[in-house]
Amino acid sequence: MDSGAADVHVGLRSLKATASEIRAILLTHWHNDHAAGAQAIHELSGAPVYYHQGDQPYFTGKAGATGVRRWLSDRVPELGVLVLLKGLLGESTPRAVAAQHLVEDGDVLLDDFQVVATPGHTPGHVSYFYRPERALFAGDALAVIDGRVRFMARPVTLDQEAARRSLQRCLALEPQVVCPGHREPIVHGADAACKAMRDYLQSGGTWPLLG
Repeated sequence: MDSGAADVHVGLRSLKATASEIRAILLTHWHNDHAAGAQAIHELSGAPVYYHQGDQPYFTGKAGATGVRRWLSDRVPELGVLVLLKGLLGESTPRAVAAQHLVEDGDVLLDDFQVVATPGHTPGHVSYFYRPERALFAGDALAVIDGRVRFMARPVTLDQEAARRSLQRCLALEPQVVCPGHREPIVHGADAACKAMRDYLQSGGTWPLLG
């Protein structure tokens, strides 16, 4: 991800679509590897931006770092994994992202996208459940590795107890498609993958360092 949204344009071209066809920009959380480019796409398309108030200070820069941390953040390039580092150092998205709509748990957007509050990874993290296809866009509320549902890595999970409850909420939706913020989605066998993780949580399973 980068603040100019170059990667979004690559995705649009692969879909043979244009920015004018974007109806909304649904953001799960403020981390730069998820939110960079949102403001640029909003300005280009006019599509409204949605996110939760809990992350608003980080999206807008009001909670941003100062001093040496800000100096370092400003000098980290938006390349590869450095995109995340840049945002974490600066404690904000490098380019402020304004919301046209602040979402709450249970809201339904565009007729079909249910907002699911999933804090833990960040204070205002939300997931989006596309009800017609039971597809969960989970951001970093969970991870998927080799077709299995896993925890997000501990070092980037601020509140592990809240994150555990959020993961349980995601699994309780019984999604048929699981789209994590990283790696490949689960498009076949989601029932079994979610049940395996539910069983692990109910047994008191521990949280590995890297999820």
